[in-house]
Amino acid sequence: MALVWLMVFLTSVSGLLQMEEDPNLLIKNLRMEPGERRLTWDLHGNVSEIMCFINSKLITKAIDNNRYCRFHVLPLCEVKNFTISLTKGPPFLMGIQYPLQEGNPGAAAQRLDCWVHDVDFLTCSWEVGREAPSDVQYRLYWQALRTHREQECPHYETDDRGKHVRCRFNDVSRLPKQLQILVRGTSHGARIPCLDRSVELSEIERLSPPNITAMCNKSYSMMEWKASSHVNLRFEYQLQIQKGSDPAYTEKLQENFFQIHNPGNYMARLKVKGFFRNTWSEWSAPQYFVCDLGEGSQWPNWLLTTLVLLGTLLVPGLAVVLCGRYSVLQKLFPPIPHMKDPITDNLEGSKLVAWEASRASREDCPVAEVQVLGET
Repeated sequence: MALVWLMVFLTSVSGLLQMEEDPNLLIKNLRMEPGERRLTWDLHGNVSEIMCFINSKLITKAIDNNRYCRFHVLPLCEVKNFTISLTKGPPFLMGIQYPLQEGNPGAAAQRLDCWVHDVDFLTCSWEVGREAPSDVQYRLYWQALRTHREQECPHYETDDRGKHVRCRFNDVSRLPKQLQILVRGTSHGARIPCLDRSVELSEIERLSPPNITAMCNKSYSMMEWKASSHVNLRFEYQLQIQKGSDPAYTEKLQENFFQIHNPGNYMARLKVKGFFRNTWSEWSAPQYFVCDLGEGSQWPNWLLTTLVLLGTLLVPGLAVVLCGRYSVLQKLFPPIPHMKDPITDNLEGSKLVAWEASRASREDCPVAEVQVLGET
């Protein structure tokens, strides 16, 4: 490779590494077309095959009769060497640098890291450049690879100097699955280079372990769970089970269920990763399942504590429900008013006077004595 590079004379012109072109060369005018994401050139003659490299790493082969190489993504900030070579014929190598370097690289943001978490959120963090001016400020954008559409971060976090160092997007389901993340810097007195990273959301997701539910008896236990994600559709699981005092064992699964025969009382916990991914989630919290409540079995302390707590909460709750129910019954079935008594009701509010037998009354009526002789 060193011998091949000796055949190429490189000069630095406006940030490009170019070869002093021989008029008889088959390939001339090597250039980048960012909008099409392709490295192209002028071809004069026939060649067997052209290979394209980024920083000496083979990326792809030329297409369209060896007219250009198309890349899935191009760097927007970090300068890289793009080179082409022939697979047959005399040794040949030609290269350029892309993109052009602007400003002091030491002022750019550093250590950009992004991850999807808690199902719905995308968070990115970075550090302030070591040589950044005191008035530097950074802003983060995502850019769709296909459409180049950009959107700035809606929620920033700052360090103790007021510099943006973290960003959060709240709804991952609305984002393209493949993104280019850019952190751009601004300053009144200097040009700040940007920092970029290409990400696939399914690869940077940190999954949360799902909760396990189980139905069981003495004969068997059926456990189920459901992993949640907007960017991963298939999952792999590791299920760890420990029966009583037996050693724990681990099952590797692709299904979201598992059955145990003669389970007794056992502990289970779970971790998950996306299918074809390398990063596992943390283990879930241990969950305990009591499937054998025979005469000789004892209930674990955590279950007894839970039952006592539920009972404590149930008593006041039941009292509230009964009181509410009595109030509702009163509203639905009000008491029936008593029937009106024409005699006693008319006397309400009347003044009572004591009767004096010795006192003659002006309205005394004559009284006749009646003698009963017998019954007929």
